[in-house]
Amino acid sequence: MGISKIITSLWKNINIFFKNSNIKKGLSILLFFTITILILFSNFNPKQVMLKPDEVAQRDIQSNVNATIIDEKQTEELRRQAAAKVQKVYQEDTYALSSAENDIEIFYSNLQNILFAEEDTENNSQKKASLVTLLQSTSTRYSELALENTALAAYLLNVNQEDLVQMKEASLSVVQSLMNKPVTDETLTNLNEEALGKINILPYSQEAREVIKLVSINSLRPNLIYNEEKTNLAIQEAMDAVAPVQKTIKAGEIIVREGNRVTEEQISILEQLGIQRTDNYTLTLIGTALFVLLTFWLVIEFVRKYYPEIYQNDMLLLLLGLIFVLIISITRFLTIIKIGDQPGLGNLMGYLAPVAAGSMLIAILLDDRLAYFVTLIMALYVGLLTEGNQLFYAITAFVGGTVGIFQVYRVNQTSDLARSGLFIALADIAAIVTLLFIGDELNLSNLAVGAAIGAVNGILSAVLMIGVLPYLEAAFSITSMSKLLELSNPNNPLLKRLLLQAPGTYHHSLMVGNLAEASAESIGANPLLVRVGALYHDIGKIKRPEYFVENQRGFDNPHEKIAPALSTLIITSHVKEGVEMAREAHLPDIIIDFIEQHHGTSLAKYFYSRALEEDRDGNVNEDNFRYEGPRPKSKETALVMLADSVEAAVRSLESPSPEKIRDMVRMLIKDKLNDGQLEMCDLTFKDLDIISKSFNKVLEGIYHKRIEYPEVIQKEFEQRSDNDGYDDH
Repeated sequence: MGISKIITSLWKNINIFFKNSNIKKGLSILLFFTITILILFSNFNPKQVMLKPDEVAQRDIQSNVNATIIDEKQTEELRRQAAAKVQKVYQEDTYALSSAENDIEIFYSNLQNILFAEEDTENNSQKKASLVTLLQSTSTRYSELALENTALAAYLLNVNQEDLVQMKEASLSVVQSLMNKPVTDETLTNLNEEALGKINILPYSQEAREVIKLVSINSLRPNLIYNEEKTNLAIQEAMDAVAPVQKTIKAGEIIVREGNRVTEEQISILEQLGIQRTDNYTLTLIGTALFVLLTFWLVIEFVRKYYPEIYQNDMLLLLLGLIFVLIISITRFLTIIKIGDQPGLGNLMGYLAPVAAGSMLIAILLDDRLAYFVTLIMALYVGLLTEGNQLFYAITAFVGGTVGIFQVYRVNQTSDLARSGLFIALADIAAIVTLLFIGDELNLSNLAVGAAIGAVNGILSAVLMIGVLPYLEAAFSITSMSKLLELSNPNNPLLKRLLLQAPGTYHHSLMVGNLAEASAESIGANPLLVRVGALYHDIGKIKRPEYFVENQRGFDNPHEKIAPALSTLIITSHVKEGVEMAREAHLPDIIIDFIEQHHGTSLAKYFYSRALEEDRDGNVNEDNFRYEGPRPKSKETALVMLADSVEAAVRSLESPSPEKIRDMVRMLIKDKLNDGQLEMCDLTFKDLDIISKSFNKVLEGIYHKRIEYPEVIQKEFEQRSDNDGYDDH
């Protein structure tokens, strides 16, 4: 018993869980998200291989597209050569010469201090030791002297000041002459050799020349300092300036042959063609998922913001997702098809993507503006799913889809649906030829193939749309324009019964439809829906046609023999009976709304007036003489209500002159407005003015040849206009 309760409770909670609109919406989105990821993944995965250098290829691997790739090996060699040609960048050291001269000055100053100090307290042995130390400290870079430091020290002990001055001037002269030209670290060694050459020819003793060599060469230094940062920048600029070496790969060209060892160059080509699976394969999959997530978010936000009625309807969201997945699934299937061994021709299958079919389905079943946005998203997916000129395929898909929406925006007859395929074909052909111009690929062969594919795409899209549309309408209980066109067919059983059993009512319905349709588009209503709703609004009169004046052709008026209350019941019951007949005939709810709402809660004034005349006790209740309603809730049903009243009232006029027609139309619209019949629809005063003018124009065109008779009194005029027909008001 306990287990049974637990199971019952669990099942109840599950039902509650899945009845939650947000949960169902989330699960539906997750389902379509997963399906879309799988479709895109199936496009990327099979094409890729995983080869390694020096591996033996197990099969021929060829390119499926015409592509221009980069020869990385040759490009890298050219860049290396360009980098090698770049000279090092140096920065001038303006203090190099003065520093060298300063070193010479210091050396000879120290030498003079040792040899000719004012207080000469040191003996020769001590001076000699000091000279050796000075010479050793000076020979930091050059010490390859012909004489040892001790020999030079012994020589220096015997020089006089004049000799020192000459040696100093010689050292400065050598250094200055050498450092007046650019000196770098690389040229410093050669500069030392040049200094030795200059000093060896000096007219001095060997010992003096050795001292000059020691001082001069050790004072030399670069006057150009190497700038590593700028050199590296120059190298990079030189390498960047090298244009990549491009190589053209033709569709069908074999990149790797079976049995051959795979080279790094071939792997590079395969990677650029997208055939070789790179280390970023997982990242590619993640990127694909993010792209799908982004596009789903865009569509959902667009629908949520601009179409809340669709966003809140789980079935309509499901329909939108179903159409989207259907189109990209067909596109994926088309990309699998290969035409012989001609990959280039096979890639043209991308132009066959039937995006226009999805665009038209969304426009017909949901909304045309929403269709434009979703068409753009579907075109992006076409670009991802195809190979070759992916941008061209996406552009063509968007153009075809947009033209398809144009053609089904306002469908007036069934043939318009089939004709849409012709316009899509022409648009696709124009787009393909234009893109061939842009891609510089226009030739007779491409022109013929492109025109053929564009034509096939248009026909395929129209056929797919027409074939799928009835099933989607039935599955999602949607009354589309095509369904409305089907209902407007005079051969419809209900309309045939109306024509045969109540011909006057049938003619009246046609007139009401013409009146209402004339002003529908001007006020933002659906003309086709208005026309079809008007055709069916009075089908309840089939039950008792003789009780309605438009069907009384010379017969007695049965209302003269019965009480006003009973007449009212018979007249008003045609609404309820019409609804029952419509439901039995499985008419859409949107058409049943016209039957229920075309009278609203209006008062049957004629019979109410009769009841007041016959009742002397004042017991007449006005509510008993009103229709049950509801009042019109849309522009379309309100428009039919007004057209219904106006048509019957004007028909009752004995002399419908333009002035009387205008007065009648104005009075009836004002009467409906004052009676509160238009409170639940969104008609504005501007809309009512447009409707009034439209009614006048149509009615004046119908009755313009009538002879005008003297005007009846206002009371009789109002009574006849409202009640002489007693079929609608």
